[in-house]
Parts: sequence; structure tokens; C-alpha cells
Amino acid sequence: MEQFGKKTESGLVRTAISAIVVCVCFIFDVRLGFGAVIGAFAAFFGWPFSGESAQGDSGEQDGSFVDTDVLRENFSIPKNLPIPYAVLDVRGHLLMCNEKFAEVLPEREQMNRTLEQIMKKKGKGGRIELEIGGKFYEAELENCDVTEENGAVGTVLTLTLADVTAQYALERKLADSETVVGMIFLDNYEEVADGLDEDRVPILSAVVDRKLNQFAQELDGVVKKLEKDRYILLLSNGMLEKLKERKFDILNVLREISVGEHIPVTMSMGIGVGGGSLETAMRNAKAALDLALGRGGDQVLIKEGEKYLFYGGKAGEMGRNARIRARVKADALWELMGEASDILVMGHRHADLDSLGSCMGICAIAEAMGKKCRIVMNEIGVGIERLYENMAQAGHYESRLVKDADAVKLMEEKTLVIVVDTHRSSMVEGPQVLAAAKKIVLFDHHRKSTTDFIEQAVLIYHEPYASSTAELVTEMIQHIGKKIKLKPIEADALLAGITVDTKNFCVKTGAITFEAAGFLRRNGADSIRVRLLFQNDMDTYKAKATAVRDAEIFMENIAISVCPSNVENSALTAAQAADDLMNVTGIKASFVCCKVGDMIYISARSFGEINVQRIMEKLGGGGHFTVSGAQLKDCTLEEAKEKIRGAIEEYLKEESI
Repeated sequence: MEQFGKKTESGLVRTAISAIVVCVCFIFDVRLGFGAVIGAFAAFFGWPFSGESAQGDSGEQDGSFVDTDVLRENFSIPKNLPIPYAVLDVRGHLLMCNEKFAEVLPEREQMNRTLEQIMKKKGKGGRIELEIGGKFYEAELENCDVTEENGAVGTVLTLTLADVTAQYALERKLADSETVVGMIFLDNYEEVADGLDEDRVPILSAVVDRKLNQFAQELDGVVKKLEKDRYILLLSNGMLEKLKERKFDILNVLREISVGEHIPVTMSMGIGVGGGSLETAMRNAKAALDLALGRGGDQVLIKEGEKYLFYGGKAGEMGRNARIRARVKADALWELMGEASDILVMGHRHADLDSLGSCMGICAIAEAMGKKCRIVMNEIGVGIERLYENMAQAGHYESRLVKDADAVKLMEEKTLVIVVDTHRSSMVEGPQVLAAAKKIVLFDHHRKSTTDFIEQAVLIYHEPYASSTAELVTEMIQHIGKKIKLKPIEADALLAGITVDTKNFCVKTGAITFEAAGFLRRNGADSIRVRLLFQNDMDTYKAKATAVRDAEIFMENIAISVCPSNVENSALTAAQAADDLMNVTGIKASFVCCKVGDMIYISARSFGEINVQRIMEKLGGGGHFTVSGAQLKDCTLEEAKEKIRGAIEEYLKEESI
């Protein structure tokens, strides 16, 4: 009644003021007086609506519920409605609600946040899921028209909340109880066993078995030994989540095994999540294990659908005695080349010395067999320019270089296509040649990518432990039964490929690497001629020095820089600058960008503590955990640097989890 009295008093004051204004206007001018009368009527009848609007706004600000006469007369909420129910205006502001709704959201501030969240999710379609006070609800919004007595129609929103906490708990329990499959492989069991006395080998096997059984028991899982170095693991999805939190500490547990000489035992594991299907889980586990081994071993990969999660992989590629395997691959290659009518060999786009040197090694094998062999190459990059000049002077390779379009026209039914120094179909020099090939052979040493692997190859020699593809091809030449005589330029090219990928025999260099280099040296390779292939002109040297000088230090121990693009071989210079930055004290990883046309090339280096391969994979690239790279299109240098920073932060966050 007090509020009604105030409204009446305010109305009388407005009426008196309006009458005075109208009289004054009539005194001055009759037309002005009639205009004032019309204005007074409009103000008199329009003011209540304005007041209601203002009252609604002020009520919304002070936290009171807005409740209109129209809703009270035409819309009611049943008192005994057993679910939370509310009526909102079209903007999501609360108009009225029942007691159940008020019990779920007793605080006004919490209610406003929840309603705002519901309105945001409304436009996305599907179910609106919420967590309120530790319980889960499904919100349902419906439009409802409200008709007034005068026929005007207004729209409100009705909101219901369904408590699905029990359903969520059941779904979570079912998801946690789903069986996942793990395939375990001991990377270097044979090497460790070879270093032990025969009577101690059973002790090694027993210790490994005990550690893995303890590991499985802690997870309420089961582990079964299939072979001396292979196991299968079954556990629940819920325990897999706990294992993720532990970051698969079983990798470290096995490394600590000491039987005789302390050679650490390393393990690779592929875990498959099948979404309710054991067959799919097993298939995913095998694929994950293959990828883990293809990336160098000593790591765990989890595959769920098309998604991969990586753990470990910090110890680098596991070097294994691969002589027997190399002989088997060499025999298979000899047979496939013997059946072919002719041979096409190609590397990756923007060929380097390892790629071209490997191609020339394949040509040497083909020549020894009397087979015609051509190298698919569309353009001569700066990194191989000096080697190409030497090839032109020798005169032996002029007719062997063909562009991919011409190579497709030359292909026959029995043409054998050999791909070297890449395993990704998107990276090959001649995609048309790859698509038209009936038989493909693959040689590569890069850690296996999660995408576009050339699966259709009939022979795959993919060894991430190797220093370079040139090393793998040199192994083939050594183990092929027929003696192959290398020309000096071919031996130089293969040695240059090994040299450039090992950074002058400093990175990823094993016993087989030195054996391959020794073999090439005995067959005519000259280290001086090879060194001349790496010489830079003064502009290039200055550009590299500028990139090193202008490097910024990110997160205390990571160098990020840009190589000037005004030099002819900026991509190669960027790679060299990244190598040089690793010589700076305290630097654990380096990233150098350069712009070539509309493409940004990124070279990444580390000493192994930071896995640059995983960082570059986040930008669509790849490589090795110490030497990697990526390419970005339609991007500025500053944007590229920002993306590198983001990828580094994401990687470090994953490592810290």
C-alpha cells in the first residue's frame, strides 16, 4: 500500500505540472497549446510503462526476482513439481522459479553465473550439461509464448534441470572398467643378454618378469609373457588414468635393473583403447607399439581412435645390432630390383645431401645389376648445388635427373619406385610418381610420424637408430652379394649425407656409422672433397652470424631466432645457425626461422633433454628428438615465433603433468 500511495502521489504531481505547461502554451499560441495537450497525454499514458521498465531493471540490479502481472495471471508453476523449474526472459534473466530450483541454486550470484553459462551453451545445440554443487544436471530450455488479455504475445524461456548424477557415476564406472590392451617389447634385451654369462641370462629374465608382474599387480592388471622380449598387458581404463599420473614410471624401473655389467634395459609399450571392443583395442595397441619402435623405442604410446599420447622417449633411439636385418633387407632389395623393368628413386622435397646421396647410392646398385635408374628431382636446392655441379662435371648423371611429370610418363607396369630419406607421402619429391607406382620400396631413418606413412610399400627399411639414410643405403651396398663398385662422386655423396646428418660425426653416431664411413673411404670417398661441399660464401656466413647474434632467450634456456632472408640459401643457413646456437653455454634447445617465398622454415636442435621432435610435431613437422624441423604456410615470422613459443609451453606443460 505504501508503494501504491507513492505512485498515486507521483501521478498527481505529474498531472499538475502538465496542466500548467498546457495553459502557458495556450497563452503564447493556440497551436502550441494543442501540441502541448498531445504531448501531455503521451507522457501521462507512457510513464507507467517506463516506470515498470525502470523498476524491472532496478529490481534486477538489487537481486530481487522480477515477477509480472501477466505471468501471474497467465503462467503458473505447479507447487508439487518434483524437478527444478524456472521461467526466464529471452535474455536469460530469472522471472520466477519453484522451490526445487531455489534449493539447487540458493545464492543469487551462483544462480546468475549458472544462467549465463546455460545461455552461452544454448546456441551450440545438443544437451546442456552442468555441474552444480558436486552434482551433474542436464538443462533443457524451451521457448514459451505468453498471451495478454489485449492479445499481445510475449516470449519467455522455461528451464528444467534433471539430476543425472547417478547416470554420470554409472557411465564413469563403465568407462573405468573397460579393458585396455598393452603390448610390451624389451628394446635391447638381446644386447643386454649378449653381455652376460650364460648362467646369468635366466636371472635377467626372472628380474624383468618380476618387475613387470609387480607393475601389473599394482594396477590390478594381468601381464603375460609371449616371447623372451615380448609381453601382453591387460588392465582397466581407470587404472590407465592412474598410470598416466605416474607418467609410466615402469620405464625407469626397468632401466635400474643391474645384472652383471650395468647396461640399462629399455622398454617400448603400445596401449590400445578400443571403445568397448577388445579387437579394436588390440589393433590400436599393435599400431601404437609399431609407432613407438618407429620413433626410436624407450617410450609409451597410447592410441585411442586417431589420437596418440606420448610418454617417455627421452633416451634417444636405441641402437641395435642390425647386421642380420640389413642382410635380409639387402637380399629382398636385390630381388625386387631384379624383377623390375626400370627404377625410379626419389627423396623428399627440397633435397639435402643425405637425400641426394642416398639416391646416388641406389643408382650405383642399379648400375651393377644393369638396370636403368633415374632420380626424380624437380629443382636443385642450394644445399646440394655444389654436389650437383660435381655431378654435371662428371657427366655421368646428366640424363638421370627427371622431373616428376616426366617420370610419370616414363613409368611402366614393372617400374620399381624407391623412396629415400622420408616416410611421409606428403613430403616426397614426386607425389604423382608415388600415386602411380605399382611397387614401392622405402628407406628412411626419421622417427615415425603419426600421419601419412607410406604404408603401401612392399619393402620398408625404416630404422630410426641409424644416423642417416645414406648409412642405411651404404649397409645395403655392403651386404648385397655382388660386389658393387662405387664411383668417387657416389662415395663422396654418401659420406656427405652421413656427415651432414651426424653434424660431423657428433650426433647419433654409432659403431655402424663409423663402419659405413670406413667402407666409403676405402671405396674412393675423400674427406677433403666432402668438406668442400659444405663451404659457405661470405653473405651466408654473415647471415648465420646475424641469426646467432639476434637470438632471444625464451624460458631461460631456449634460443629462438630469425635468419635473414636476403641470402640465397636461407633455409640451410637457418639450420646451421640452429646448430651454432647449441654451442652457447646454458642453451638446451634452439629454434631458427627463415622465410622463403610464402613458406616459413623452422630448424630445431637440442642435446636430448628437450624433445624438439614433439615440439615440431605440434606445428605439423617432425624429425628426431635432437634434430627436427617444420614448415608453416601463410604466416609471418613474428607469428611463427609466437607459434613456436606456444608449442614449447604446451610441450613443457605435458612433461610436467
